[in-house]
Amino acid sequence: MYNATLLIVVAAVIIVTVPCIIAIVQAIQKLRSRKKQRTSQPAQPEGSSYGINGRYEVKPQPIKQGGMATIWLATQRRTGKMCIIKTPRRGTNLDNIYLEKLMLEASYLKKLSHPGIVTYIEDFYYNNEFHLVMEYLEGETLMASSPRLSPGEQNVVAWTCQMLDVLAYIHDNGIIHRDINPKNIMLCSDGQVKLIDFGTAKDLKIQEDNTKISGDPFTQIANKGFDIPELFMGGESDGRCDLCGLAQTCIYLLTLRHPNEISYSLLKSNWPRTYSEAGLVANYLIANGISKRTARCLAQATIFSPERRFADARTMLAALSSTIGGPLKPVGAGVQK
Repeated sequence: MYNATLLIVVAAVIIVTVPCIIAIVQAIQKLRSRKKQRTSQPAQPEGSSYGINGRYEVKPQPIKQGGMATIWLATQRRTGKMCIIKTPRRGTNLDNIYLEKLMLEASYLKKLSHPGIVTYIEDFYYNNEFHLVMEYLEGETLMASSPRLSPGEQNVVAWTCQMLDVLAYIHDNGIIHRDINPKNIMLCSDGQVKLIDFGTAKDLKIQEDNTKISGDPFTQIANKGFDIPELFMGGESDGRCDLCGLAQTCIYLLTLRHPNEISYSLLKSNWPRTYSEAGLVANYLIANGISKRTARCLAQATIFSPERRFADARTMLAALSSTIGGPLKPVGAGVQK
């Protein structure tokens, strides 16, 4: 009798619990299936865009993650024109610095208007994030194009003259770029060049004590292969640092060798320190098919001491445009402060 009762109880428990267990298992399977579906689907359908600030349609993935900013491709709703939107890089202990640098870049571009500089459109906060909007430039950087296009001296000199006109303009406005290199000069589809990325620029018209950002790490600026002496060492700088950067850019475009490496192979130093050493760099360039005028101008602009370079952008432009290349010597009546 006892065994029969026990069997009945066990059977009853099984009858009651089995459906519950099955229901629980099925519920778990459904949850797993839904989770898998959610994770396998992209956040945005491929090729779609989303609106910001009521005026722009932005592609869901950035086109570039730079050192200080993220760059997005967008379309202006009103005109249908493409544009670029920059937002500060996030996720590091320098987030506040990157934000302040992007805001400074916006302030510089807002007051600069030159056909050789990327055009400022506007800046604003959206969803508690700062956005800088600029024109979209159809083309590619000189760094990206140089290995494929082999531009030749004539084109390089023409681009350099355009950039020297740009530098004369921004220096007249009290701004130095401080990061002139082939990555920050765009070769546009119409053959013109434009200066971009004012993220490390500096306003010389404001006293140094007022321009320093708390914890600013950009008192020393390094760019492997294109290091500029006073920026690399964290010293005082003025417009002549941009002339050095532009000359180094030209040397790279004409030789496809990093200018610091050329100097080191000739002089065991990243930069020529005397006019005599600059002459050795010029002779190297001449031996590689570059005209005497161009070679000597570029070599002089890369000398270690700014006082031995050209006084300013217009002086360098005049020297580069002359019919002959004279001896390496100080050029210009004054030194740009």
